[in-house]
Amino acid sequence: MRKNYILLLALVASGLHAQSSVQVVDSYLKNQTVDVNNKKASSQFSNLEYAVVNENVIGDNVADYVKIQQVVNNIPVYQSFGTFQVKDKKVLSFNNNFKLDNANSPKAGLTAKQAMEKYAGKVAKKLVVVKDLENYKHYSQTSKSDNNSILFADKDELLNYYQSENGLKLAWIMLAAMPDVNSKAEKIPLYEVVIDANTGDLLSRASVVSDCSFDAVARKNNTVIKNNPEDYKWIYDGYKESSVASNSGTYRVIPANYESPLKHSFELVTNADDPVASKEGWHKLLNVPRSAQAPMPLTAYHTVGNNARVSSDTDGTASDLIIGSNGLLADLALGQLKEEAYGGENLLFDFPNPGASINYNPVAYANASTTQMFYSINSIHDILHYHGFNPKAGSFQANSGEGFHTTGITVAGLGEEHRTINNAFMIYNIRLFKAPITCFFTFETTKEGAGVFDINTGIYQGTYHGSYGNNSAYNYGVDPVVTGDIALLDDGTGANVHDGCEPVINGAALQDKIVLIDRGNCLFNDKIVNVLPYHPKGIVFLNNSTNPLPLSIAVEGTGDNSNLNFPAVAIELDIANKLKQSIVDGTAPQVTLPSEEFGINKRDSGFDSQVILHEYTHAVSGRITGSAMGGEEGMNEGWSDYVALNLTQQANQVDTDQIDMGSYAFGGGGLRVKPYTTDMSVNPHTYDYLKVIGPGENLEHPTGYLWAVMLWEMHWKFVNKYGFNPDHKSNQGGNNMALDLVLQGQKMQVPNPGFVEGRDAILQADQAMFNGDNKCIIWEAFAKRGLGFSAKQGTSASRIDGTEAFDLPEDCKVLSSNEVNTSNISIYPNPAKDVVYVMTNENVLKAEIFDMLGNLVSSQTINASLQKRSVDTSNLTKGVYILKLHSTEGVVTKKIIKN
Repeated sequence: MRKNYILLLALVASGLHAQSSVQVVDSYLKNQTVDVNNKKASSQFSNLEYAVVNENVIGDNVADYVKIQQVVNNIPVYQSFGTFQVKDKKVLSFNNNFKLDNANSPKAGLTAKQAMEKYAGKVAKKLVVVKDLENYKHYSQTSKSDNNSILFADKDELLNYYQSENGLKLAWIMLAAMPDVNSKAEKIPLYEVVIDANTGDLLSRASVVSDCSFDAVARKNNTVIKNNPEDYKWIYDGYKESSVASNSGTYRVIPANYESPLKHSFELVTNADDPVASKEGWHKLLNVPRSAQAPMPLTAYHTVGNNARVSSDTDGTASDLIIGSNGLLADLALGQLKEEAYGGENLLFDFPNPGASINYNPVAYANASTTQMFYSINSIHDILHYHGFNPKAGSFQANSGEGFHTTGITVAGLGEEHRTINNAFMIYNIRLFKAPITCFFTFETTKEGAGVFDINTGIYQGTYHGSYGNNSAYNYGVDPVVTGDIALLDDGTGANVHDGCEPVINGAALQDKIVLIDRGNCLFNDKIVNVLPYHPKGIVFLNNSTNPLPLSIAVEGTGDNSNLNFPAVAIELDIANKLKQSIVDGTAPQVTLPSEEFGINKRDSGFDSQVILHEYTHAVSGRITGSAMGGEEGMNEGWSDYVALNLTQQANQVDTDQIDMGSYAFGGGGLRVKPYTTDMSVNPHTYDYLKVIGPGENLEHPTGYLWAVMLWEMHWKFVNKYGFNPDHKSNQGGNNMALDLVLQGQKMQVPNPGFVEGRDAILQADQAMFNGDNKCIIWEAFAKRGLGFSAKQGTSASRIDGTEAFDLPEDCKVLSSNEVNTSNISIYPNPAKDVVYVMTNENVLKAEIFDMLGNLVSSQTINASLQKRSVDTSNLTKGVYILKLHSTEGVVTKKIIKN
């Protein structure tokens, strides 16, 4: 066997224990003497050439984790990984996607630039090399809005073999921006592209940008929490005492475990940094690129340190460069930052804040937003350290781990590139963009009840909701509304002659009219450029499907429509069809846009902890998985939602509560199609919902939402069994155990997994971490949502080829003869103080409490006439106990924690 200990992605841990785990893996691959899942591994791997990618200990008394990458001719094979869990010098599990086919020559016939030029020629696009600011300035003045260009930096290219159907092909891995007509206008089209090093063919591309711009009009806030949080405050008190004091900053923020200012007030937080997870503290002066226009030199008393650097961007200089270059020059944008918050020598970051308001000028609270993001990023960094994302696993620190800290930019999008609002994104790639950059923009939503479009006459008279443009030259809600007659654009070409993607042929009929244009087939910008010569007084885009419109539409570009000074709105399909029919019938009404009552609420997304957690997790997932998260069943968005839900859960919540995501950023509404809950009457979605979502690009958000629905089911199985632990750095409590399994499952899964493979990796993680003790509750959770034992995934590249199933494996089908189905019984609070309440319809008669040695410490009679029964725990000492509830149907066993 040939072994290459190449440090491709992280430093290999040293030491006897860690080294022995690699030796176990090496022996396993060479000798094939170890059983995995009762099967002998094939001898095909005995001559495998590989490189150790990552090696770290999962936790005390559990398995070690080793990840290797296939290498051929000393060249890595792209996204070809093997993952192992090793315990007691044995391999517990082994997943891989190795391809042992013959490879072509290790010598590239084309340079990276030549390969990209050849590809650009094949797709009839112009290749623009943008390496630095000078290149960018020239590009922005000549062809910035040109969707027929490919932007290419011509640096940091990697030579890999690529797994194709015809064997391993030598390919260049490169960073390129590829805007096209299928791109979402608000999405940055920056990709890791794989191009054949001999033919110039595009073999693969994967987005390097994970964004938070959702194609959904914000729903009315459906969050429903049944229990009063005031009744559960005592649970947190004991954990505050366990905080380790350190010489650190003081920050006026929303505490990290709360969603947003809608759920908790701003307060001064001290001793927040963890001396184990952040050995160098949160504040440290680093040599980072910075604007010469900064008001003062950067110091250790600013929001900069080993884990993160955060700055506001109130003039939009940095975000303009990121968006204008389609993300290609995002690293250079760091040199434009200059507004880090300054806490002085006492590190006191106490700035004015907007309170719970969802309508204010974000610039007025830039220092508070910068402080919040710095505090939140550092907090999640420290929490995840205890859940396996530490320096050995490649965590984001400037002086250890991955070797790069995270840069946060808040109060962004206020410069010339105004087209980006209602967005937050993370740029990260384990190969080509190793320093994570996250950018948080201003969010704008219409005021409650306000429409974008009034029909003033006829049978459809009324106010209608929809989306409005991001054009800065027309101030929606302030500038005068526009009223006029409507006219339908006609370009006479293509399958849809009303989409405005080709030159207009009925221009005279559009003069001084409010012009209707069908959505689809090209960018909003292109449609506007085609209609502007005919001087419309307003534009209404007509939705072409039942899919909801985005919150805002990107109508402002460069050139002719860079100063769009009239309203442009979009309306939904139903009323759009009626308007078109009214033109045919000769009954076209007069309309006003926006509506007379239109108004905008504006706020900074940097105060939304769920969105910060969501975006940071994108980088964590990319690091853990080796940025191998592609395919239509890709679960990247789901992992991010789940971590945000987990780390903002409160002690008073129960599984049937309804939780929205990003309710603050989106003005109190939900940004998923349904709230997260285990209540199937509220959220009935199962695995087959992927078929409703359908095939195609730019559908990662609804796909990830469904995965998070399943993880939330599993989460509550664990919380209901093991209780809720507000100490997020602990590995005890159901919420923390579930988080451990999700992160470890990411490490163990095959590259680019689908839902079934993701489920199986979590089951493997449970075997390694908890000896498989929880496999049946894991199966129950996934089976409830259609990912049961008989479910078939098909290929992860397709959303529509899977088969859902709701069954369990044989050993999980039947409860033991003296046990009741525990899904009918819930207990709270857990951890408990003086009393535990039992909610059930079962006829519970007696409660017994045992310590962990099996000793009976309490036996109590239960009043069966009450639905809400109580068990006295006041005489118990702090610790973990087993609660047995005896009913006429049998026995239920629950684990409880006494605080």
